[in-house]
Amino acid sequence: MNARTPVAYGSVAVLCICLHNAVIIVADMLGLSLWLGVLISFVVVSVIGYLLHAIVTFRRSLALGRYLRYALAMSANVPLAFVTTWFVHEELGIGIVLAAPLASLCMLVLNFVLSRWAVLAPGARQAEAK
Repeated sequence: MNARTPVAYGSVAVLCICLHNAVIIVADMLGLSLWLGVLISFVVVSVIGYLLHAIVTFRRSLALGRYLRYALAMSANVPLAFVTTWFVHEELGIGIVLAAPLASLCMLVLNFVLSRWAVLAPGARQAEAK
């Protein structure tokens, strides 16, 4: 990891968080369930997040195996996003426009660790060197 990685990660993470929040808020405005909004967000953000993290953050070529590892790692966000958003929105009574971003902040550190693992896994580095 070099000095630019945290800045690149932060930039991509902010974009992904904004995209996730937009999907959750629009889904709520359309009357979709929170679960459906979270699942739609997962599909959209996992594809865009992987592309940007691979190319911009970690500067690695795209590979289906890496995407699948990334999607698996990011799938941890599905229950986490649902539970944290539900808790902040339903139990604390905070509107979805604020609840979604607050829940997103709770997931930021976890996502860095999982993204780094998925894209920079030892097996992935060895396969790329060949």
